Amino acid sequence: MHTTYAPAGVVRIGPNSIIQTVGALNELYGAEAARAILERIGHSALNEQLPTDMVDEQAFMALINALRTDLGLEATGKVLARSGERTADYLLANRIPAPIRILLPWLPASFGLRIFLKAIAGHAWTFAGSGRFSYVVGRRGATICLADSPECRGIATDAPLCHYYTHCFQTLLRPLINPQLMVRETACGAMGADACTFEVTIP
Repeated sequence: MHTTYAPAGVVRIGPNSIIQTVGALNELYGAEAARAILERIGHSALNEQLPTDMVDEQAFMALINALRTDLGLEATGKVLARSGERTADYLLANRIPAPIRILLPWLPASFGLRIFLKAIAGHAWTFAGSGRFSYVVGRRGATICLADSPECRGIATDAPLCHYYTHCFQTLLRPLINPQLMVRETACGAMGADACTFEVTIP
């Protein structure tokens, strides 16, 4: 088990958490409706200016919780799923070095997962904020855990809630490890679990 903690006092995450959520809202609802939604939930500033630097994780949490109140859990889950996919697409295009993108798919899946998850663990605070990221790699996949996930913190539901992380992990790993790879959240802090657990399986 490899566990990564945020540096003391750091509660910031990458701006894509907000940028891509607004982008997904525009994509799914159209620009005019998305603008109206952001105004209605008190986040109209995002219609004029999106963040360019690391943001307080509380800003992301406030945005998605406001969307949940306005749109409901299911509709917001779809927005966050698409936001996670968009974030992964951005990372693949702009943050993953070309040699890594070329090399990893040729490696045995478990070896590739071990290399890649170790690499992102070193930067986990940029997407987990004050949450705690850990992982275990097995022969046919991996288990990723995120304790105190910003996406579900303070929420109680009877179903897994972390659509952003689920779809970000899956979209990020498929082109690097296996195009049929699946990620499923099997335990969630919103359901009372100690950590959100994402099972990575390779057929």
